Order: sequence, then C-alpha cells, then structure tokens
Amino acid sequence: MDYEDAVKKIQETGSIYLNDLRALKYDDLFELVEEIKKWCVYANGNVSKLKKSKSKKTKK
Repeated sequence: MDYEDAVKKIQETGSIYLNDLRALKYDDLFELVEEIKKWCVYANGNVSKLKKSKSKKTKK
C-alpha cells in the first residue's frame, strides 16, 4: 500500500485500518498524517478535499 492507495481508501470508506497504516512506508505515513491533520482543520472532514498525491519535497 502507498500514499495514493491510502487516500483512495479513506475517500471511499471514510476510514482506514491500523494494519493499512502499518503497511505504509514511513515517508508515506508521515505525509498522510500531515494531510489528515490539515483536512480535519481546514476542510471540516470533507473526504473529497484530501490531496490525492504526495507532495514532492526535496531533501537538502
């Protein structure tokens, strides 16, 4: 499972299992949790407003 699959599952069902989160790589998990935090605060829990793809941050 990757970031896009996790977002798709949340959008379809409105939830995600802990086992699905365990299957994510650390970077994908971190990005998903950050997106969920923004989504809860700014989008009032509207699942259609979740970002469908990961932002590509460059590491120094």
